[in-house]
Amino acid sequence: MAVVEQMKPRIEMDGVQLRNVQRRFMVINQDRLKRVHAGLRDRHRLFLDLLPLLFHINHPMLPGYLSSKAPAGVSDYKPNKRTLDAARKLSKSFTYQQRSVRAHDVLALYMMGSSGTIAYSRKSDFDIWVCIRNDMDSEAREMLAQKAANIESWAASMSLEVHFFLMDDAAFRAGEMDSLSSESSGSAQHHLLLDEFYRTGLLIAGRYPVWWLVPPQYEMVYEEYVSQLLHKRFVNPKEVVDFGGLDKMPAGEFFGATLWQLYKAVSLRPTSRRSRYC
Repeated sequence: MAVVEQMKPRIEMDGVQLRNVQRRFMVINQDRLKRVHAGLRDRHRLFLDLLPLLFHINHPMLPGYLSSKAPAGVSDYKPNKRTLDAARKLSKSFTYQQRSVRAHDVLALYMMGSSGTIAYSRKSDFDIWVCIRNDMDSEAREMLAQKAANIESWAASMSLEVHFFLMDDAAFRAGEMDSLSSESSGSAQHHLLLDEFYRTGLLIAGRYPVWWLVPPQYEMVYEEYVSQLLHKRFVNPKEVVDFGGLDKMPAGEFFGATLWQLYKAVSLRPTSRRSRYC
């Protein structure tokens, strides 16, 4: 039986359409952020308001502070009045000094999962992707991991469960993942995780996903399309993150994900008095 090869589509781009798609993404994202903010308790709103600032600067009066040498700086981020007011609620003497940064260590912050959807509830936890620059060395990553752990502890003191994941988009495209939380043990399902990111990822601060600019008919030539976007300067590489295309979903990942969910259900089940001594 002859195998019919699928022909690659001829790539065509429209700058006006690309800008419209980017604007629509940002408008929808902002609307989702507002819904999340409106549904939070006051102290949890404080966490969300402060989150990008905590990764943008190292300030001894703010939660998570580790060292002045810890990685900092969120790409294309400038704290607004609400964020600065939230910081002053924690420390009345807090002052923000804007400094020029040659290279931002954090490219973007994303909230994953049910946030901003009808599935969200006050019992939902926060899964946060901390997207880092690709050339960050191991020592800097360890410092950022510790800072994130400190922020997790601060959130826990407000009865808010938060899990941070350190994400390098280039490493992710290559099939490598580095996490900051034990909750990520099931994230070995690469394509399912990427699907969740594109479906639910809520941009808190920083760069948007270039994937949103790739029309569905070009998904099979994703890398070539993105390469042309950058080469023809339709997109500034300093404005986007690229976790790769999603033209297929391996069936094996569904099996692995099912096993992981079963494992979590068993391991997180409260231990009864009877089973403890069996």
